[in-house]
Amino acid sequence: MDPTLNLTKEQLAVLATLANAFMQAKQAGDGGMQTKTPAAFTTATRLHGAGGIFSISGTERDVISAHVRPEGLASRLPILPSVSVNPMFASLTGVTDDVGDEPTNACDDAPTGYVKGCYLTARFGRVRRDTNTIDMNDVMLKLNRGDFTDLVLHGQMLGLTDLVPSGITQDDVLNIMTAAEMLGVGVRTERLLTRQTWQGTWGVNNEFPGLDSQIATGQVDANTGQACPALDSDVKNYNYAALTTSIVTYVSQLEWFLRHNARKMGLEPVQYVITMRADLWFELTAIWPCAYNTNRCSPAADTGATVVIDGRENVSERDAMRNGMYIDINGRRYPVVIDDGIFEHNSTNNANLIPGEYASSIYMVPLSIVGGLPVTYREYVDYRRAQPDVAFLRNMGTFFWTDNGVYTWAVETSKWCYKLALKTEQRIVLRTPQLAGRIDAIKYSPLQHLRDADPDSPYWVDGGVSVLPGLSAPNAIWA
Repeated sequence: MDPTLNLTKEQLAVLATLANAFMQAKQAGDGGMQTKTPAAFTTATRLHGAGGIFSISGTERDVISAHVRPEGLASRLPILPSVSVNPMFASLTGVTDDVGDEPTNACDDAPTGYVKGCYLTARFGRVRRDTNTIDMNDVMLKLNRGDFTDLVLHGQMLGLTDLVPSGITQDDVLNIMTAAEMLGVGVRTERLLTRQTWQGTWGVNNEFPGLDSQIATGQVDANTGQACPALDSDVKNYNYAALTTSIVTYVSQLEWFLRHNARKMGLEPVQYVITMRADLWFELTAIWPCAYNTNRCSPAADTGATVVIDGRENVSERDAMRNGMYIDINGRRYPVVIDDGIFEHNSTNNANLIPGEYASSIYMVPLSIVGGLPVTYREYVDYRRAQPDVAFLRNMGTFFWTDNGVYTWAVETSKWCYKLALKTEQRIVLRTPQLAGRIDAIKYSPLQHLRDADPDSPYWVDGGVSVLPGLSAPNAIWA
């Protein structure tokens, strides 16, 4: 079986680029590729051949994935090209109070006033991930006739975030070493960008500022540093209280406050999403139907009357929320997006919690405003813009872009070994922080915490090995 038959067109194009790189190097007498893999390189995981993790004789063709993928808000955000290092996003923050005295006579000067504005800005972050070094021998050798290269992976490796190059797929990832290494780069890039979408900190490890830094109070003008409270987000503190009926009051007030801003500022209709971690969503839906339908209802304190609640109706509404991924707030229905990149507090990193307790935030994020104008979106450095200059280069290495310039790959070779390097520079832009809000420090205690897609989480697991024992000493007359 030809292992390239199941590859996608983009993946074949990447492999063709690799072949072209080697051809250039050969034609230039090994001078065509000026880059060189460092001596202390890490060898790629062998799929087949001696030490290959899928080279055991008798391996069944169907391989089932136990890999947990991330999901998040990024899949809902538009992504736009940019080459602006220091963009300026202007907002009109209001008109001052009257300046001057009331006129005595009809033609005297009357009070005047001034229009005020404020600028926001954004910064790109940079993500770099490499494949391990691939030895050409390792991509083609098999252990013996029992080492099959027709394995099929069942399940998905790449997540639900739209944060990986589209040319990376899991087609033949168990049989083609280069495809497996590229997929590994995609998985690790996706994890990092999922976290940075929320937790990214400007000035740390080339990160871009995440939404936690932007859905905030204390907004300032990008040019002068002058405070711009008109652009402050609505940030509430639940103060590590357990989920009770009071959460309805907090969420309802958050929605009412932000909707009031949008209406009074003439920015409606606003398309919103409600975003939180999966464990918090599950616990919230358990109480929301009953709490929402009885919010501020306390007849016992007044007349001793009782409220009759239909348990079946509440369970039905709970299940509908979970299956439909929506929540009703103040009579309006909002889509809910689960995001693994939102930070979660636990008893290890927060003294306010005991083992079995967790805390995180609920966010209300505006996606677009009147006229369909996007106000929360991703931007990326458009590598296509470098093409006129790159066209002048000859035999100076091989690099190329994918996904309309969102990602760029570089190919590095040394003799019969090669590796690929991925780079992307992205940022999250929030144009209307005054329409965004969050509720922090919401405590919840699930019966069982879900598995996590983040390797830094205590609820992330893998297992197995990355290499099997190589060939033992042979029994032969020459051995």
